[in-house]
Amino acid sequence: MILMVKSSDFLIKLQTEDGLALNTIAAYGKDLELFEKFLDVEKLTLKQVTTMVLKDYLFSLHQQKLKASSVARKISCLKNFFKFLVNENFIKNSPATNLQTPKREAKIPKFLSEEEIFKLLSAAESDLRLSCMLEILYAAGLRVTELVSLPVSLIQREGETLRNYLLVKGKGGKERIAPLNKAAIVKLLEYLKEREGSQESSQGNYQGNSFWLFPGHSPSKHLTRQGFHKMLKGIARKAGLDPERVHPHVIRHSFATHLLNSGVDLRVLQELLGHSDISTTEIYTHILDSKLRDLVFAHHPLSKIQSV
Repeated sequence: MILMVKSSDFLIKLQTEDGLALNTIAAYGKDLELFEKFLDVEKLTLKQVTTMVLKDYLFSLHQQKLKASSVARKISCLKNFFKFLVNENFIKNSPATNLQTPKREAKIPKFLSEEEIFKLLSAAESDLRLSCMLEILYAAGLRVTELVSLPVSLIQREGETLRNYLLVKGKGGKERIAPLNKAAIVKLLEYLKEREGSQESSQGNYQGNSFWLFPGHSPSKHLTRQGFHKMLKGIARKAGLDPERVHPHVIRHSFATHLLNSGVDLRVLQELLGHSDISTTEIYTHILDSKLRDLVFAHHPLSKIQSV
């Protein structure tokens, strides 16, 4: 019971003081629930937790064959949680200080080719809201949560057109500039006209009095991530693409990959994506390395010499 109380205090601290994203806080909450179940089975109290107990817990996770990224997050959660308990004078020393985080595999992001992106955009033309969302997503490289939760007040007019960027709040409440290209602005203007012209269209998607740019079934709520994902799967089938390859984060990866292939500086890309650490952005250089390797194999004179 005491763990539940302390974990609740910890999660509140993460939100009010550290400003972590709600999704991250929810994940930490689930991690602590899993740890609590382990302690219940072992009949241990929170104050009885030692480094060896934590290692036994991590071994139990290993037996469940969890991904290294999942275990790494759980270790991060435990380190932060026990540090919190020390600061609260609940315990004197943290048993999690010397826990080693497993190395994460550097996975190359999946992305779509420019031709495939254009096929998606073309297939979405018949659905104005989806078409507008796709144009913004690809133009600005937004996270899906950032996209669906855009307030309509964020859209600023400049004369008869719109400001060519958005001020988006990303993870941890960090604000960044997200650019809008001409295609996205044209589609957004078209969508706003339709949205403002009626309280609700025949599709039930354009509630003009909603706080949200992309309302859900109710004007008081925005479209969910799951709802947008489902729409994206449907339009992928219409475009003749494998729906398993198409989801919101793949569009974001495509945005980053296409910019990098066009010569955009890595630091600029970091700012556009809202990454706090350049190492997160550097994963896209693996895609460039692969592309350059393929070019060499395809066009280098010696590559045409067959081995004997």
